[in-house]
Amino acid sequence: RRALLLGLVAVLAAPLAAPLALPRAGAAQGQAGFDPAGFAVTMEPVVEGFERPLWVTASPDGSGRLFVVEQPGRVYIVRDGELDLDPFLDITDRVNADGSEQGLLGLAFHPDYAENGLFYVNYTAQSAPRGGVGDNTIARFAVSADDPDRADPDSEQVLLAIPDPYPNHNGGQVLFGPDGYLYAGFGDGGSSGDPEGNGQDTGALLGKILRLDVDPARVTADEPYLIPADNPFVDEAGARPEVWAYGLRNPWRFSFDRATGDLYVGDVGQNRYEEINFQPADSGGGENYGWDVREAAHCFTEEDCTATGLVDPVAEYDHDLGFSVTGGYVYRGEAAPALAGTYLYADFGTGLVWGLGRDAGGEWMTSEPVETGLNISSFGEDAAGELYATAFDGTLYRVTGR
Repeated sequence: RRALLLGLVAVLAAPLAAPLALPRAGAAQGQAGFDPAGFAVTMEPVVEGFERPLWVTASPDGSGRLFVVEQPGRVYIVRDGELDLDPFLDITDRVNADGSEQGLLGLAFHPDYAENGLFYVNYTAQSAPRGGVGDNTIARFAVSADDPDRADPDSEQVLLAIPDPYPNHNGGQVLFGPDGYLYAGFGDGGSSGDPEGNGQDTGALLGKILRLDVDPARVTADEPYLIPADNPFVDEAGARPEVWAYGLRNPWRFSFDRATGDLYVGDVGQNRYEEINFQPADSGGGENYGWDVREAAHCFTEEDCTATGLVDPVAEYDHDLGFSVTGGYVYRGEAAPALAGTYLYADFGTGLVWGLGRDAGGEWMTSEPVETGLNISSFGEDAAGELYATAFDGTLYRVTGR
């Protein structure tokens, strides 16, 4: 994420306009005739008082609880609109949250959480045993045996620890896909312009979305995750078999459409463009989204670059409108029927929110932005598909139509 003061005055003074939605061949999936002119959205406060909240999700156990992640390393439960003041999980003792893009960044409950009590987090570690500023870490925890509202902080098993050369561009998303595998997003390692060359290097784990088999019936303490046999680079010499997609700068938030299985990725840009990438549900993985050859659909490293083998974003906007995209979700709830099938995303710096979808001819269309005045750090779904958002004013919001 970017420091809020960076160009904020200039951004807020710019006239509002719709970002570019790039055409993509193929029929609309899960969406028939998106009308961008009809897009409207409202943020309704649910609970206040969080410290830098940046993720919200639900546990798949029928309890109706929401879990809000705080950047310093805590997770809190919201039940029926009320905040439990005792944290579900507190790992501030092992999380490095010194930088604006460091901290406890993601949380995903195992699909069989009701039976096994397991969940997974993504955080930047305090220690840096192999150099750098602390490992980008995926770890598994278990709920307490005595209290379903408390996790056991001593149950941690580290699945993966990636040395981090710089404090920024850490990604942080962990999410279970419709296939039951764990997907994890990591930025290119930080600094500026991908100096390590990670984005285009399939032999590196940074600048990627990974796909891991974490089935507790198959993994062991010595082998805490397995490689799905159909991952795209399993048989490619020099490539990491964990890699599912690459060419990403900082895939801060991504999500699966719960109705279609399509994957949407919000990738934070460098100096000029923010982008939304798309992967259809029937993809076999291996997409190259272009960084650092391109920033969104524009050449980055040189004026005249080749787009061969690169996947265009389905939407982008320039830094007249914002400078740090927060990827969202396709709305599949029932409380706001006007939003049905619409992908919502935002800009962290300006608080603008857009709707994205395909028209009747299959072309991607983007709405005019809606002003919220919020630094929206994440969107999230409850068990019924209703949308929520976290913002750096310390509030959890419910996203509704208007």
